[in-house]
Amino acid sequence: MPDSHSAGATGRNPELPPGFQEVRWRSSALGRHMTFLLYAPDRYDEHPAKRCPVLYLLHGSGHDRHSVIGEVRPQEHVALLGETILVIPDGERGWWLDSPALPHSRYGEYVLELTEFVDRRYRTIADRVARGISGFSMGGYGAMLLASQHPGVFGAASSLLGPLDIVQMFPNYYQLCRLLGPELETWEHLNPAHLAEKLSRTLLRFCTAREAFDLPQNRAFADVLTGLGIPFEYRVYPGGHDTVFAREHIAEQFRFHRRAFDHGDIQH
Repeated sequence: MPDSHSAGATGRNPELPPGFQEVRWRSSALGRHMTFLLYAPDRYDEHPAKRCPVLYLLHGSGHDRHSVIGEVRPQEHVALLGETILVIPDGERGWWLDSPALPHSRYGEYVLELTEFVDRRYRTIADRVARGISGFSMGGYGAMLLASQHPGVFGAASSLLGPLDIVQMFPNYYQLCRLLGPELETWEHLNPAHLAEKLSRTLLRFCTAREAFDLPQNRAFADVLTGLGIPFEYRVYPGGHDTVFAREHIAEQFRFHRRAFDHGDIQH
């Protein structure tokens, strides 16, 4: 049940896929109520003593929780996650980071606050080895950024089409300029490729498309990890930077996180 800090309510939307529900809660980081989608595995209600791992799926720019369901369609592959809770939050166009330029834009803090809320309200395994984070495009960036900033929170991270070396976009990418400002040092401070050494204890997978603008960024990220001796899975597939690609490859991300949860092969 919600506590006094996160007063909210759940409700079932008949348009949602089976097993999904909408949850409304109050984010102190953003100073307002937010809503996320939660999928509970089939037997969650049948075994009240059982606790489950959690995967957070972050959307891309211009998307929200409902467009993830409508266009990426993770609901078609939730069986691959086994007894895992899936959480799909709304991140608007905040790039899942705490903006140095816009004090009210605290989407990194918001995700951490959400993990705490989910652990309080649901029967989760509140441990990094049972908590994964994934995303596509902006969400892929957010997944790797948050995993590198908070290695004690997320034990596994994956990205589809994520811009993982954002300094390659400096200083001309409007959305990031608005959030990060004009100083290269600020961009580096929030760049997964510059934070890669923080991922030495995290299980990693990322993929992109041959025609995607982020391909050079993913290559650079892979090169940095290789230089640091950090293991990872990296794939390049046919296609472009679009939701068609995300839909075609979301199942592979789910398999990756299922392996992490099932086999416990993430280092403490």
